[in-house]
Amino acid sequence: MDHGPVGVGHGIVQTVKWLAAVVVVLPVAAWADEPADDGGADPSNHVPITNRINLRVGTASTDDTGYPTICLDVRIAWKIGVESCGTGQALLHNEPGNEMAHFRVNYSIIDRSLWKGTLHARGGIGFAEMQLGKDNPGFQFGSPDQDRGSVAGPEAALSAQWLLPMYKKLDFVITGTAGLAYFTGAPELATSKSELQSFVSVEAGVGW
Repeated sequence: MDHGPVGVGHGIVQTVKWLAAVVVVLPVAAWADEPADDGGADPSNHVPITNRINLRVGTASTDDTGYPTICLDVRIAWKIGVESCGTGQALLHNEPGNEMAHFRVNYSIIDRSLWKGTLHARGGIGFAEMQLGKDNPGFQFGSPDQDRGSVAGPEAALSAQWLLPMYKKLDFVITGTAGLAYFTGAPELATSKSELQSFVSVEAGVGW
C-alpha cells in the first residue's frame, strides 16, 4: 500500500519528536566516566573518550521504508558494548517495506585520540532480521515466518565511531558500519533473496 510522501513525512516527524524527547530526558539519568576533552592540537594532550550510552539517527543501505535508522549503543564493561539498530518498525511506525534490524555485541579494537575527540574501531557479532513487509513479533531463524516476510540470521560487522566533546560529559557521535549477514531461509522469502546480505550504515547522534 502506498501511503505517499505525506504519510511517510508525518512518520519521520513523529520519529524525530520521540528522539528529541529521549535526548532531553536521558542526560538527567545517564552519566559518563571519561575526563573532559578540550580538543588540544596534540592528541597526547587528552585520553580516549568513552560513552556509557549514545543514541544515533541515520541511514542504511538495506532500508527503503522512508524512515531513518535509529541506533542505541550501550557500553556494558571495559571495551564491550551492545548495540541495536533499525527503523523501529512495529514500535515507532507500521510502514511496510524492506529493512534490516541489527542486534550485536561490539568490542573496541582500537581507541585512538585525535586532534579533536577519539576514534574507536570496533568489531561486532550478533544477528540481523531481514524484513520485506510488516514486522511480526519475535525472530524466525532458519526458515522465514508464516507470511514469508521476514527471516533472521547471524551477522558480523566492523564500525568506526568518532566521539567529539560538546559540553561537559556530552559528546557528539558519528558512526559508520559495514557488515555481512547470513540468512539460510532468504531464498524462501516472498521475494527471493540471496543468503548472504551486505549492509552499510551511517548515523550521527549524542552520547554521554
